[in-house]
Amino acid sequence: MPTIWGGEGVAPASRESKSLYNIIKIKMLRLLVLALTCAVCLVNSQIPSFGGCPTIKTQESLDIQRYLGDWYEIFLFPTSFEKGKCTRARYTLKADGHINVYNRGIEDGKEFSAIGDAYVPDDQHPARLLVRFAEGTPYGNYWVINTDYDTYTLIYSCSPLAGLAHIEFAWILARNQTLDPQISQSLKDELASYNVDISKFKVSDQSDCPP
Repeated sequence: MPTIWGGEGVAPASRESKSLYNIIKIKMLRLLVLALTCAVCLVNSQIPSFGGCPTIKTQESLDIQRYLGDWYEIFLFPTSFEKGKCTRARYTLKADGHINVYNRGIEDGKEFSAIGDAYVPDDQHPARLLVRFAEGTPYGNYWVINTDYDTYTLIYSCSPLAGLAHIEFAWILARNQTLDPQISQSLKDELASYNVDISKFKVSDQSDCPP
């Protein structure tokens, strides 16, 4: 009779047991990572969604020169890193071909800002940019879903969590501090067509804001 752990080899039943053990261990580690990540997300007011990132179709082309300039935040998924009101993004081209991102906001009457770096990693997908706001930190997705350059832009970003959930962000920006409600709704509907929960959108306060 073959032994379970000794002898010339491991019995088939033992191999199956070890395989099952490894599967359970991997799943438990994933759940632990997810639990820890979710705890961090909740502390930072981020709410993860179960499942992987949705399949999103970005705009097929993006003219960076036309996209540069000022964009005002009209709608957004709530984030821990955006507070206050009067949020505006200013994009300018850098000498190395990257984009300088200057985000401005106002909280309690005081202006604050964040400076980031964005670029297109794959010319085959020009509307799928990466952006970060601190040296040494990983880049995050900045995907342009739809823009007409002169009026609006719809942006989406998603990061997977341990293969079990994801964190997503979305913004609707405009060249002016207001945007036609019909355009806003059309952009929301477009995002919803990719199974993104657009009920997360909240209005960004642009009242009594400087240009």
